[in-house]
Amino acid sequence: MDEFMNFARESVLAKFSGGGGAKSSGPAFEPADQKYAIDGKVGSGGMGEVMLVTDRDLRRQVAMKLLRTDAGDDPEARLQFVAEAQATSQLEHPGIPPVHDIGIAPDGRVWFTMKLVRGRTLSEVIHDLFVKRADVYREWTLHRLVSAVERLCETLHFAHERGVIHRDVKPENVMLGDFGEVHLMDWGLARVHGGTHPSEGALNLAEIERIATARTDAGSHTEHGVLKGTVRYMAPEQLTGTVDRRTDVFALGCVLYEILTLQPAYDGQGWDLIRRVAEAAPAPVETRNPRRAVPTALAEICRKAMVKDPTHRYQTAQVMGQVLREWLDGTSERHRRHEEAESLVMKGRAAAADYERRKAEIAEAEAAVEVEASKFKPWQPIPEKRSLLDARRRVEDLATEVALAFAETVKLLEAALVQEEKSVSARAALASLWKGRLEEAERKGERADTAYALTMVRRYDDGVLAAFVKGDGSLTLVSEPTGAEVVLSRFTERDGVLVADETRNLGKTPLAEVSLPIGSYLCVLRKAGYPDVRYPVHISRNRAWAGCVRLRTEEEIGAGFVYVPGGPFVYSEGRTTRTMELPDFAIARYPVTFGEYGVFLAAVEKEEGLDAAVARAPHGNAGDAPYVSRQKDGTWPPRSDMVDGASAEHCLRDHGSAWMTQLPVMSISFDDALAYCSWKSKTTGTQWRLPTEEEREKAARGVDGRRYPWGELEDATLAKCRESRSRETQPEPVGAFKTAESVYGVGDAAGGVWDWTDSWLDARRSSRVVRGGSCNNPPVALRAANRINSTPSGRNASTGFRCARDLHRSTQ
Repeated sequence: MDEFMNFARESVLAKFSGGGGAKSSGPAFEPADQKYAIDGKVGSGGMGEVMLVTDRDLRRQVAMKLLRTDAGDDPEARLQFVAEAQATSQLEHPGIPPVHDIGIAPDGRVWFTMKLVRGRTLSEVIHDLFVKRADVYREWTLHRLVSAVERLCETLHFAHERGVIHRDVKPENVMLGDFGEVHLMDWGLARVHGGTHPSEGALNLAEIERIATARTDAGSHTEHGVLKGTVRYMAPEQLTGTVDRRTDVFALGCVLYEILTLQPAYDGQGWDLIRRVAEAAPAPVETRNPRRAVPTALAEICRKAMVKDPTHRYQTAQVMGQVLREWLDGTSERHRRHEEAESLVMKGRAAAADYERRKAEIAEAEAAVEVEASKFKPWQPIPEKRSLLDARRRVEDLATEVALAFAETVKLLEAALVQEEKSVSARAALASLWKGRLEEAERKGERADTAYALTMVRRYDDGVLAAFVKGDGSLTLVSEPTGAEVVLSRFTERDGVLVADETRNLGKTPLAEVSLPIGSYLCVLRKAGYPDVRYPVHISRNRAWAGCVRLRTEEEIGAGFVYVPGGPFVYSEGRTTRTMELPDFAIARYPVTFGEYGVFLAAVEKEEGLDAAVARAPHGNAGDAPYVSRQKDGTWPPRSDMVDGASAEHCLRDHGSAWMTQLPVMSISFDDALAYCSWKSKTTGTQWRLPTEEEREKAARGVDGRRYPWGELEDATLAKCRESRSRETQPEPVGAFKTAESVYGVGDAAGGVWDWTDSWLDARRSSRVVRGGSCNNPPVALRAANRINSTPSGRNASTGFRCARDLHRSTQ
C-alpha cells in the first residue's frame, strides 16, 4: 500500500519518545510524519474506493473514501464527491456514519474519512436467511429486521427535513453493526435541495437546517436525462428524474418487501426491469414466498409504501416509521389487531358470498338431475345414462364445495376473533352465517343441526338477533263468514305423541296479531250452523302467520270426509323440504273398505256384467284367488281366510261381527281406484277423485312438517305396520290405531294400506305415486313424506286408496 502513503496530510499531534533528561516531566515531543497509515482496501463502487486506514493522531481506525483514479480529472465527479462528503458531514445523526476529515492527495484525488462501521450489510443478512442459515435465523428475527427498517425511516426523515434525498436506498447500502447500529451508507447519489420542493412531498426547511454543499453553491441541483440509483429499488417517478422524499419512501417499501419475502420486489435486467418498475405492480407480498408467512399489517404497510402514485404513499418516512413502530412496540396493538380482524372479516364475507352462490348452484343442479332422470327408463344401461350420472355427480361435487366454502367462511371469521376477540363485525358475520344455517336446518326439519346452529347464533350474536333467537311469531286469523270463536291449543309431546293442550280462547274472528312463541298449534273454529274446523298453525321462527279459513257446511264437506283448510304447509323432508300452498279440499277419513268396494263391484256387475266385476275385483298375482268372493245374494264380501287365528279373534273382539267388511280394500290398481271414484261421482252427483300426493301428505302431517301424523317418534305401536303386533302381521279394520289419526281427523294417515294418489312420479308418466305405508312395512316406511311408485295397472297386496273432493269457494 506504499502508493497511498504520501497523499495524507502531516500529523497535527506529536509522537512521543523517551530521553527527556533529569529535569524533564515526560517523554520527548517529536513531529510525526503522515497522519494516516493505509491498512488495506475495504471495497470499491461508484466513483470511489474505500480504504481501511489508521488515524495516527487519534490512534483509531477509520474508513477513507478515495475518488477513483479514472474519475480524478472529471470536474463533475470531483464536485459530486465533495458534495457527498459535505452533505454526509452535516447530517449528524446516529444512523449516518460521521465524516471526520477531507483532503486532496498529491495526485489530485479527493478523499474523506468517516467512521468505520463493523458488521454486515442487510443484503448479506437477507441472503443468509434465504439459504436458511440457522444461526442467522436465530439472530435476525422478523421483529429485529423490521426494527432496522423503522430506524432507517428515522434516519431518512432526518435527512429529508434538511433537504437531502438519498436516491439509492437498498439493502446493500444498509450496514448492520455488530453492536446494534443501523447505518444508511453511500450518500454519493444524494440530491441536496437548496430550497423548498414544490411537490406534495415538499421539503419544508428552516434556513438554519439546510444542507449546503459545493453543488448547491454552484446552483447545480438536477441532472436531466441521467438515471441515478439502482433500478429495482427505484420509484417510477425516479426513472424520469423527478424525486422528493416520497421517492425514498418507495425504496424503503422495496427494502421491507425484501425483508418480508427474502426476494426482491422486481426481477429482470436492463430495459425489461425498467419497464416492470415503471408499469407493473410487484407480486403480492403475501404470496411472493409461500414458505415465509407475512403478517397482514406488515403486508399492508409494504403495499402502501410502494404505491406507484406518490400521492397515495406514506407522505414522509416519519409516518411510515411511526406505523412500523406501532407494530413493533405494541402501543397500537389493539388497532393493529382490529385492522387485521377487519381484513379477515372482509375475506370471510367474500367467502360467505361464495358459499351462498354455491348453495344456489346446488338447487339448479338438483333440478337438472330431475330433468335428466325424466329422459331415461330405470332399466336402461349405464352408458346410455351417462348424462344422468354426470348430473348427479355434479350435485355431489357442489355439496362438497358448499361444505368447504362454509368451513372456509367460519375459519376466516373465527380467525378474525383470534385477532380481536370482541370484533363486532366478525361476530355479526358469524351470527348471520349461523342464522342462515339455522333457518335451513329448521326448514329441513333437522333437529340436531337446528339445535347446534341455534347454539352458535347465541354464541356470536351481540343482541341484534335477540328477537330472532327468541323466535316469537304471531297469528292473524280471519274467517268466512266472520264471528267464529277460536280456541287455541298448543301441541306438546307425551310419550312420543303430539297432544293438543294448554287450551285458551282467543275470541272471535277476525283476530288481530296474537303473539305466539315458536311451536305448533291447533285452532278450532266454531260457529253455529257449521261443523268445527280444525286449523293447524305452525309458528316457525319469527313467523307472522296470517290465515283465512272458509267455514264449510256438512253438505259441502260430504259424509265420511274430513275438511282440510287451504294454506301453507311444510312439504317433503331433507334437502327437498319446502313450503307449499294448497287450496281447500276434503279427503276421506279412512281408506275405502272391502265393504264399500263390494258395493261398487255389485254395481259394476249390474251395469257391465260379471266379467267386468271380476276384472275389478282385488286380487294378487296371476292365478291367485281374488280377495273377495261373489255370494248368491250378489254381494262381494272379502274372503273369510284373509285374517285368521289370533288376529281374527282380536278383530272380532274389538270391532264386532262386521269387522271383515271394515278391512281396507287392498290389491287395487290405480285404474280400479279411478273407476270407483267415477262411479261415486255419478251416483252421488258430486265430484270424487283421488288426492294428489301433496294433498295426501298435508292431510297426514298437517302444516308443521312433523315426520309422522302423531309427531317425530318412530314406533311400531303407533300405526298399523309390520311390527305392530307380536303375531304375524295381518290386516286390521280401519281406525284400529287411534294414534295414526292426523291433526285434521284423517284416520290411518300412516300404515294400513298404501294410498294411490293422482300424481305422476316424474315427467315420464310411467308410474303413479303411492303414499302412507302399509301393514307389511317397517315403521320407517310410514313417514308422511315417504313416496314410492307403481304402474297404474299394477296391483300390490299392500295398496288401496282413499278418495278426495274439491271444495270450491262459495259465492255466499
